[in-house]
Order: sequence, then structure tokens, then C-alpha cells
Amino acid sequence: MSLSRRALLSAIALAAPAPALAQWPFGLGRRASRAPREGRADYAGQPLRQQLGDWQFDQIRTAVSSRLQPVIRDAIEERFLSRVAAMPGVEAATAALAEPGGAVWTQGWTRDGTPPPAQFAWNGLERAYVATAATQMVETGVLTLEAPITPWAPDRPNAAWITLEDLLAHTSGLPSADGSEPQPARFQPGAAMELSPANDAVLAQILTTVDAAPLADILNRRIAERRDLRETAFAASDPVTVSASALDVVRFWRDLLGERLHGAQATRRRFYRLHPLAEGLTDYAGLGVRVRDLPAAQDAAADTWLYAGEADACLVAYSMTSRATVAIALKGEGEPDALARSLLDLVRA
Repeated sequence: MSLSRRALLSAIALAAPAPALAQWPFGLGRRASRAPREGRADYAGQPLRQQLGDWQFDQIRTAVSSRLQPVIRDAIEERFLSRVAAMPGVEAATAALAEPGGAVWTQGWTRDGTPPPAQFAWNGLERAYVATAATQMVETGVLTLEAPITPWAPDRPNAAWITLEDLLAHTSGLPSADGSEPQPARFQPGAAMELSPANDAVLAQILTTVDAAPLADILNRRIAERRDLRETAFAASDPVTVSASALDVVRFWRDLLGERLHGAQATRRRFYRLHPLAEGLTDYAGLGVRVRDLPAAQDAAADTWLYAGEADACLVAYSMTSRATVAIALKGEGEPDALARSLLDLVRA
């Protein structure tokens, strides 16, 4: 490329407004394949979050590349035990925290002093695991993100214009529940984002058809067995459920972000278009993943988490500030996100 042409492209990049750049996946100049347009609509929801940069994923990959080594961290343990005991609605809890150098701490707790269970339910994380299996199928060419879902669900509203990516991003417009009478679409494919179990159901239908196995078996083979997650189990329910130790959940999240479950381009594609989950909130959803922008706390700087989960009973997150990974699950009523931030503050310090 000539010097004059390079200078021209650089000037265009600097002049482009941030919302426009947010639509360019993986950085300026590389567009994703476009889905079929007829029968679709342009996105008209709340503004998308500015996409993460390649340099941020390079930083993440470096931070999660080391082998995990169990360690004792008295300060983290004391804070975990004191904070969880101060949540009166919590009956049991588990946590794990992996530092960027590979040191990993984990601890369980019960209010009555009995031994904590080896595995906890991680409700809300199943979408991250299912999306990982789907992404692996896309990488091998048996599925494509842009293809319509007609071969698997021809009777769904707008099936000819809904893509696999719409199911993963919850931009399909499928009605949230099936009744005795056919339900109309909520919106045209691509026009908005709305979490719906219908997307999960059709996605599960596609994966089980393509892999010719129950969804729980698919996740076990493609994720747990592949990465030797011996304390992770998937139950064949609707939707599929995840039971695991906090340490295994940390390992899964590090493997995903470290590009050990699928490649770099696929990993970044899952984060390139981030839809706000609700107006005024700082939570954004990608393809089975989320990003949370945290304002500065009184004793800590602002932070960005890449995470999965619903954050009302469990979560797993990677902190851009501390470059640490944390997983927390509670039984009962508590605040895992506040507890996670408190533990990450110790790593930051």
C-alpha cells in the first residue's frame, strides 16, 4: 500500500464517528458476511456498545494463557467468608478466582457448617456453553451464521429470514412462547434484540439434529471432555442445565477467551455486536456472552467485565482492569456481582 493511500485510510478512520465504527467487526476495514436482506429490517433498538478492539483480545489471551496452579490467598478467603456470611439469604456459596499469572484460589461455604456441595447450579450460563458448541460447528463448516433456519424450523414465523446468528443474538423476533394457536413474530428479524426462550429452543433443535445427539451429550463431548472439566455436568432438561465447581467454570471461561475452544476470529465474532439488555443499563449481550461496564466505585476504578450468567445467583467474569477471572455461585438470595467486585479489588490492589 502506498504512503498516500495509507494516510488517506487513516484520515477516514479518525474522522468516522464512534457509532459507525461500532458496526465494523474486528476492526476497521473487515466486514462480516451480510445476512439475507429481503424480509429483514435494519436494527432500530437502543444504541450498540462500541465494540472491543483487537488489542483488548490480545491482552485477554495473554492473561489467560498460563496454566492454573492452586494457591492459598488468606486475604481473599477472609473477605469471601465475611461477605457471604453477611448475606442473610444465602445458604451456601462457592467461588474461584484466577489471577493473570495462573495462581487460582477456590473456596466453598455453607451457613450450617456442613461440607459444601462439589457442584453448584449455574443458571444462566447454559447459553454460553450452547453458543460455544454452535460456534465450533460453524468453524468446521457444518453450520453457518448467515444461513436461514428454514431447514430445521420451517414453520416458525419469518423462518426464511432468521439466521443462526439471530438465534444466538436473540434478534430473531420469534414469539417467546408457543400456544395452541400460532403466534405472530415480535418484530422483523434483525430489527431489535429481545431475550426469548424460543431462540434457545430452536438453537437446541438445530444442534441436536446436526450432531445427532442430545444437547447435554453434545456439550459434554465438545466442552467438558475436550477440556477435561471433570467437575462439570449437563442435565438433559429444557433448557439444558449446568452443574459445576467454581474452578471448572473459571477454567471454561479462560479456555473460551483464550481461544482453546474455538479460534480467534470466532471468539471475537461473539463480541463484535453488543446489544443493550435494557435502556439505561450497562449490560450488553453478544453471542452467548455479555459485557458489563462498571462505573468507578468509592475504593476502585471503573472496570469492564466480559461475562456470562444472569448475575442474580451466579456469574463468571473476566476483569479488564485486574486481568483476573472470577466465578461465584450462591444458593439463596445474595449479590454475586457485588461479591465478585469485592474479591477482584484485592487482586487489583
